[in-house]
Amino acid sequence: MKVKWAVRSIHLIAMLILLTGCWNSRELKELAIVSAIGIDIVPDSDEYRVTFQVINPATISTTMGATAGNVTPVTIYSGTDHTLFGALRRTSQKVPRQLFFAHSQLLVIGESLAKKGIYELFDLFDRSHEIRLNSIVLISRGSDARSTLKLLNPLENVPAHGVVGRSRITSEIWAENIEIEIIDLIQSLAGAGESIISGIRIIGDQEEGGKLKTLEQTELVPYLSMSGIALFKDGKLKRWMDGPEARGVTWVQDKMKSTSINIDCKEKKEAIAVEIILSKTKISVELQHELPIFHIHIQEEGNLTEAKCPIDFSKREEILKLDQALSKVTEDEVMKAIKAAQKQKSDIFNFGRNLKQTDPKAWKEVEKDWDSLFAKGEVDVQVEAFVRRTGMRMKPYMK
Repeated sequence: MKVKWAVRSIHLIAMLILLTGCWNSRELKELAIVSAIGIDIVPDSDEYRVTFQVINPATISTTMGATAGNVTPVTIYSGTDHTLFGALRRTSQKVPRQLFFAHSQLLVIGESLAKKGIYELFDLFDRSHEIRLNSIVLISRGSDARSTLKLLNPLENVPAHGVVGRSRITSEIWAENIEIEIIDLIQSLAGAGESIISGIRIIGDQEEGGKLKTLEQTELVPYLSMSGIALFKDGKLKRWMDGPEARGVTWVQDKMKSTSINIDCKEKKEAIAVEIILSKTKISVELQHELPIFHIHIQEEGNLTEAKCPIDFSKREEILKLDQALSKVTEDEVMKAIKAAQKQKSDIFNFGRNLKQTDPKAWKEVEKDWDSLFAKGEVDVQVEAFVRRTGMRMKPYMK
């Protein structure tokens, strides 16, 4: 009988332990929900300025709307300190509630700070149990992060949601930027490769972007626009990659989802538009005579979406010419991206990691000199392109 009561007592104690799950609960009305974080370097100092975009709960309800009561949907708070955590705590002096980071989706880094170096930034994020490591990271190109977080968006009550949506959509349908998360940067900074981060630029007067009156017009000025890819070396921003260079990065990294390619047509420049609908990239690295060779094989498919010249695409030979032209454009953009990275000795494509995985012995021999070897490496690009559909019309109506 005593044994039976002892077993029951143990079960009861175990159940009591499980009931302590709410010991650190916090009331929603006591929290300031952070939707985005911005980090800048204070001019002429080594201090960080951390900016928080905090949601105003009453203004984003479905019944009141974002502009109810002439109140902005978010409020900006900033604090400075030698450490990010110190800046966070200093900001608490200005906020009437406790900052809550579990819903933060965006991290913006000022361009000045990116040039100085981001290597030390992510220790706080990696240690924190509250900040999400899948938050999108962007570089505020040509401005500081604080100015970027101040801008309002007419289609989204919370500006950070609009920025994240813009980054995701443009990376999927235009492919001149890549969606990078905090965890991706931590892995690249700790690994054998280098980092890349997409840029976002303010178009128009920065000071006007945080005012509600900017939403009271059909043409939004200022506004935010995705702008290129930042190339890093040793954690520091070295240069920007735009247009064909940026798109070449997405091809090599096998992150091409869709884009539009313009192809010449007889005497007309860029007269044919092809939409890429499928792309697959395979990479292999080998050493020959102590120099690396980067083999890049791309298979892609596209649809003809527009032609401003009289070509009869019902003829097989015309489709084959289009396939070849599409392959050439893709190859040129890939080469531009790789050459740009080689000039900076920045292996943003993780070729070194590929060699390490496939041939660890060879990697040990070249690891110390990989930067210079990467810059001298030869590039072998093979592109197989196929135009699958030409739309509702085969023969042109133009003469």
